[in-house]
Amino acid sequence: GVEGSGSRGNPNLAPTIANQFDLSWEWYYDDASMLSVAYFTKELDSLRTTTTFTEDRYNEDTEIWVPVNFAQPGNGLGGTINGLEFGLLHDFGGYGISANYTYTDSSAKEIRDESNPGSGLVEGTSKDMMNLSAYYENDDFQARIMYNYRSAWYKGLHFNGDELFNDDFGQWDASASYNVNEYLTFTLEAVNLADEEIVEYNTEKERVMSIYSNGRRFVAGIRVNF
Repeated sequence: GVEGSGSRGNPNLAPTIANQFDLSWEWYYDDASMLSVAYFTKELDSLRTTTTFTEDRYNEDTEIWVPVNFAQPGNGLGGTINGLEFGLLHDFGGYGISANYTYTDSSAKEIRDESNPGSGLVEGTSKDMMNLSAYYENDDFQARIMYNYRSAWYKGLHFNGDELFNDDFGQWDASASYNVNEYLTFTLEAVNLADEEIVEYNTEKERVMSIYSNGRRFVAGIRVNF
């Protein structure tokens, strides 16, 4: 019987080519305010899939050749991505808000078979994505706080051959700058204010594979213009 498993790359992978169509409507209802709606569709060619094969490998412990199952990326069928995007920018005179939301429906032409890792899945697409920000600015001071969110997405195969998904992720960021004069500006940036973790899992969210805690990051700077 099979005595092991592994994965390897494939230098013969074909590129993924897309035919894309976009249609958008924008309404500029004030000098710095806008409402927009957009529709997009992509026809994808040759999505990456996974092939499984068995080859013999030498077992140094038993000193015999044993069969091992290998997973390798291959050239599969294509797929489609359709979506809607809604955007809003409203300026109140010195301060304002901006928001956009994107709904994406992606599907592969290959039939989904959980016994064949990666089959029927489209990499990198989240069903829901949202960006929100609020800002204030005048001649000397600018400040902005932002929230970016995306629902779970498929990231491809883990190095062990299992399917790898990224759980829902949202992050708060902020930035500010102050112009002391025309030559000197102080800047401050904060990344991942809520200290969110990146969680990766296999097929089911209960099957956690990795948790990354990148922490908060604060950067202060001085910009000088000559």
